[in-house]
Amino acid sequence: MTNQNMNSTLLALLLALKDSKNPLNEAEKSDLSQAAEQLVANSKAWEGLIEPRLLAMIQANEALNHNFQVIKTQIENLGDTIPLNLLPTEIELEQAAPVPKTQLIPRAPLQVSSSDLKSDEITNMAIRVLSTNNPSETTKKLSRFEQFQQFLNQQISGK
Repeated sequence: MTNQNMNSTLLALLLALKDSKNPLNEAEKSDLSQAAEQLVANSKAWEGLIEPRLLAMIQANEALNHNFQVIKTQIENLGDTIPLNLLPTEIELEQAAPVPKTQLIPRAPLQVSSSDLKSDEITNMAIRVLSTNNPSETTKKLSRFEQFQQFLNQQISGK
């Protein structure tokens, strides 16, 4: 499993959901919820099980797939320098996607070193958001995603 691939895919998915104009259907919401459950159970199953199912769901939704592909390319162009300070904080996540105390997801400590992508922050954030009843609406509540998208757009225009 390449952690960088998983993080860029999950982050691109979350940002594409945020930009989605069309609501997800029940099957898509179910697919995202199952992906979150699988990530919790065994994130090592990313390449063989979780990623193929997620990508199939994304590709079946033309608008979501277009946004996802554009954003994923932008994120991959960053290399391993995803600025975690532009991602939603625990407080913002708790407001947008509260988790019952009995279902708290263990979070890795924030790592702000050059090994940012080795952190589980992106995976944990994705699990929280994808587990909600409406992941698209949840991502729209996360204001830091807007800051992250602005950062991505500046990186593109700056090149």
